[in-house]
Amino acid sequence: MRLEGRGVLLTGATGGIGGAIARELAARGCALTLTGRRDAELVRLVTELGPPARCFAADLTNLAEVRELLDHAGPVDILVACAGLGVSQDLADTSDEALEEAIQINLLAPAALARAALAPMRQRGAGHIVFIGSVAGLVATPVNSSIYTATKWGLRGLGLALRQELHGTGIGVSTVFPGGVRDAGMSAPTEVALPRYAGRAVVRAVERDRPEVVVAAVGERLGAALSRVAPVLVGRLARVAGLARIRQAVLDAQSRGDGPKAAG
Repeated sequence: MRLEGRGVLLTGATGGIGGAIARELAARGCALTLTGRRDAELVRLVTELGPPARCFAADLTNLAEVRELLDHAGPVDILVACAGLGVSQDLADTSDEALEEAIQINLLAPAALARAALAPMRQRGAGHIVFIGSVAGLVATPVNSSIYTATKWGLRGLGLALRQELHGTGIGVSTVFPGGVRDAGMSAPTEVALPRYAGRAVVRAVERDRPEVVVAAVGERLGAALSRVAPVLVGRLARVAGLARIRQAVLDAQSRGDGPKAAG
């Protein structure tokens, strides 16, 4: 798919990854409609990108607002579902509200957005859907909680299965798996920088109709590859390597009241 002139709906635009994707797509001549949790930052991003970029507020836990968002966005040639919510608590310590919110934002909202975008894409015989997942959707380690990992594994399954459902329709589906970064979500207390090619990876996924793309450091990519054949072993190796300390840093930050929540 050629990107110039395409209408794009991007959720989670105020996260570090979302901002990088927005800038790359704008540079390719796309007309962007953006949503995000942080209103002031969302307005700044739209101002930076300039026309025809615009933004709308939407509560992605409300399916009615999800449907309205597609109406406001106008023709959507490319949907990039980037909004995500980090969950650091153990399952036993997770409240009903936090459990429901994580599933709604990380899994239900992307599915609902894709469903709403499909009818007009089918009519045009073209379109592309991109789910922004996480390396946590490929490998289970002590860094991420069971709930966060489960939602991201579910998102991967959604992307792969939806791609099969849409085979032959002209609509592509890609899932992008970024590693943890210091300015978003679970890994915010760390010093892991967002790879410079994160936005370009999304562009390539759309242009070349790639089913899956991993955007992470070499170690994370190797762990994800090994996890496909030995998931339990990778979890053990991660614990031996001390990666549980990252999660403990998140928990400590939250106990002080300054821990991250939004992820993308």
